[in-house]
Amino acid sequence: MRRRIHSANTLLYLYFTLLVLAGSLLFCIPQMYVSGKPVPYIDCLFTTASAICVTGLSTVDMSVYSSAGLVLLLVLIEAGGLGLVTFFTIYLAFPSRRISLVNRNIIRDYFIDEAGVDVRQIIIRILLVTCVIQTTGAAVLSILLHMAGETHSIFYGIFLSVSAFCNAGFAPYPDSFHRFSSNYAICIVTCLLIIAGGLGFTVINDIATSVHRRLYGKRKKVFSLHTHIVLFMTVLLISCGTVIFFAAEYTHAFKNMTIPQKICNAFFQSVTLRTAGFDTVPQSSFSAVSTIISVLMMMTGGSPGSMAGGLKTTTVFLVCCYAFKDQEDKGDLSVFRRDIPSSLLEKAVGVLVKGVCFFFISVLLLAVSEHTSLAAGMYTLSDLVYESVSAFGTVGLSKGVTPLLTVYGKIVIILTMFAGRTGIIALALNSASGSSQKELTDYPHGDVLVG
Repeated sequence: MRRRIHSANTLLYLYFTLLVLAGSLLFCIPQMYVSGKPVPYIDCLFTTASAICVTGLSTVDMSVYSSAGLVLLLVLIEAGGLGLVTFFTIYLAFPSRRISLVNRNIIRDYFIDEAGVDVRQIIIRILLVTCVIQTTGAAVLSILLHMAGETHSIFYGIFLSVSAFCNAGFAPYPDSFHRFSSNYAICIVTCLLIIAGGLGFTVINDIATSVHRRLYGKRKKVFSLHTHIVLFMTVLLISCGTVIFFAAEYTHAFKNMTIPQKICNAFFQSVTLRTAGFDTVPQSSFSAVSTIISVLMMMTGGSPGSMAGGLKTTTVFLVCCYAFKDQEDKGDLSVFRRDIPSSLLEKAVGVLVKGVCFFFISVLLLAVSEHTSLAAGMYTLSDLVYESVSAFGTVGLSKGVTPLLTVYGKIVIILTMFAGRTGIIALALNSASGSSQKELTDYPHGDVLVG
C-alpha cells in the first residue's frame, strides 16, 4: 500500500510539472499577446503554474493576452482543476481493471462516497456535473455581461464560469471584478459557481441524490457525515465572514457604497476567500481586522475532493472539535451523532501541522528573497504573509505585491502554489498509509508535561 501511494504521489508531481513546463513554453509564442511580444519566461512560468494550480496570482496584467492567450489560460485552468480529480481516478483504476481495497479507500476519501461503483461511472459523473454547472454558469453570465455592455459577452461568460467553478480567480479584466462591485446579479452568480466548485463532488452527489429522491417521492436520503460537516463549515465561514467584513469595512473599504452594495461586497469577499481569488475591492484597502480574518479563511480553503485548495474545511473542523473537546469526555470524539475514529483525527492533525509548516517556510523564504524591497519600504512583511497564504491556499488574492517580486520571490511563490495544490493531498495520502500500518513494536509509555 505504501509503495502504491508513493507511486501516486510521484506521478502526481510529474503530471503537474509536465503541464507547467508545456504551458510555459506555449506562453512564449508571440501570438499569445496583443503586442506580439512575449513576456519574460519567468512570468510565463508563473502564470502557467498559477493556472494549473488554479490560484489566480499573476505577475502581468491580463490585458496583455490576446484571445489565443486567454484560451490557453482557460485550457490550463480546466486541466489543473478538473485534471487533479481525474488524474487520481484514472491512476487508481489502472493497470488493473478491478479496484483494489487500497484504491477503493482513496477514491472514497477524495472523490465519491460510493466507492464500490465502477471507476468509469465516477469519471462520467464528475465530468457530467462539471459540464452542467459550467455550461449553465456560462450561459447566465454571458447574458448578464451582455446586459452590462460587454462586447465579448459569450467568450468572457465561458471564461469566468470555468474560472469561478475551478476556483481559479482569473478574470479577463485588468481590475478583476472591480467594475462589477455594484452588479449584484454577476456577483451572486459568480459566488454560486465558486461555492459549487468548493463543495466537492461527494457533497454535490449527495445533494443531487437527495433532491432526486424528493422529486420522485422516494424515501428521504440521509446526508453522510462528510456532507454535514462540509455544509456546516461552508455556511458558517461564509455567514461569519460576511458579517465581519460588513462591520469592519462599513466606514473603511466600503465607505462610499450603499448598504445593499456593502452587503453584496462583504458576501463576495467572504466567498472568494474560499480559494477563488476574484475581488471587487482592492485587497490593500481592507483594514487589519479583515486582513487577519482573510488569512484564516484562505488557510482553511474549500472541501476535500473539490476544485478548491487550502487545508480543507473538514480538516479544520475536526482539529477544532478535538482541541476544544472536554477533557472529562471519554471515548471517541462525537460529531453530529457520529463517533470519529482516532486514526481520522490523527490524519487531520498531521495534515494541518504539516501544512502550517509549509506555509511558514514559504514566508521565511520570501522574507529572505525580498529583504531589499522590505528595507526600501516597497511593501511590508504582512503583505508577504498575505501573498504566501494566498499562494498556499491557491486563492490568488494579493495586496499588489505579485508584480513587484524578485525572480527568486516568484520562484518561491510558484513552489508555494505547487505545494498548496499537490502537497496537501500527498500529505493526506501519506497519513492514510501511515495509519493503516500495523505497529510491530510496542515501547514503554512515557509521561510528558503539556500546556
